[in-house]
This record gives sequence, structure tokens and C-alpha cells, in this order.
Amino acid sequence: MNYGKKGVRRKQRALHAKSEKWGKKFALTFFNVMLAGIVAVGILGASVGFGVFRGIIDTAPEIGNINVQPTGFSTFVYDIDGNQTAKLIAENSNRIPVTMDMIPENLAHAFVAIEDERFYEHNGIDIKGIIRAGVKGITSGHFSEGASTITQQLLKNNVFTDWTKEERGLNMDKIERKIQE
Repeated sequence: MNYGKKGVRRKQRALHAKSEKWGKKFALTFFNVMLAGIVAVGILGASVGFGVFRGIIDTAPEIGNINVQPTGFSTFVYDIDGNQTAKLIAENSNRIPVTMDMIPENLAHAFVAIEDERFYEHNGIDIKGIIRAGVKGITSGHFSEGASTITQQLLKNNVFTDWTKEERGLNMDKIERKIQE
């Protein structure tokens, strides 16, 4: 920096120059307009996203009185002495109904641990699992990680019965169903 007479006079002229004042005013105005535009786009984007989310939730099927009991059971054929001679198996009917007291406690815990390890920690939606599956899908390009909880699987199989017709991979029908679940 030049602190001599000429340097000080040049600095004074620059401070009082109209073109530099207008340049700084223009830059400040441009910055303010850009900042306001970014905030407006952010608010608009959040509003649209919230509206789409509410629309998807509002179009979800009613689940107030769903019956989650399996409908098809296996049929056993017994002879005159009570010995099983055959087991008739039809599509969607290979089940034997049991109550919780007939299942060993360790088997119930093993099922929960395999299907939904944080089942007792969340209320039906595993946010950590969804984020993990999303990050894995974005980084690998394949959305094949599971993030469905036992609750979501129950809904998918009893309320959203047309999910088997969805295309593989990531599509809007699948995203909409996942949000509704």
C-alpha cells in the first residue's frame, strides 16, 4: 500500500468516485436478490415436497379394520387310526395355525432378529434402516437393500396386495407404496 501523498489522494478519489459506488451498490443488490431467490426456491421446494407427501399419505388405503389372519391353511388327510396319510397343498394355503405359546421363545426372538433387528426400538418405521438402504442404493445404483420393518411387511402383504405387479428397481409406484406403508 502506498501511504504517500499521491497514494492517499488516489484512495480519496476512489472513495468518492460515482462508478465505484454504483458498482458496490449493484453487487450488494445482486447478492441480496440472489439470496432472496435461493430462500424463495427453498421454501417453494419444501412446500411442494410437503404437499406431495401429504397427497400420498391421504390416498393411502384405510387400515382401521384389517384382518391379518392367514386365509389358507394346509389340509391333512388321516386314516381310520388317526395317522396322517397325505397333506394337500394348494397355492397360498401351506400354513398350520399356531398360537404364541406353541412357539419357543428363542424362535420368536430369532425371527424378530432376522427380519427386523430394531423391532423393539422403533414404532413401525425404521428411519436408520431407510437411510442405510437409501445411501446404499444411491452409492451403488441398485436399490436392493431392504428397509421394511415387520409392520411394513404385514401391511404390504395384507393391504397393498398388488405390489407383486411392480417393476423391479426404483419407480414411482414403489416409492408411493413405501411412503404409504
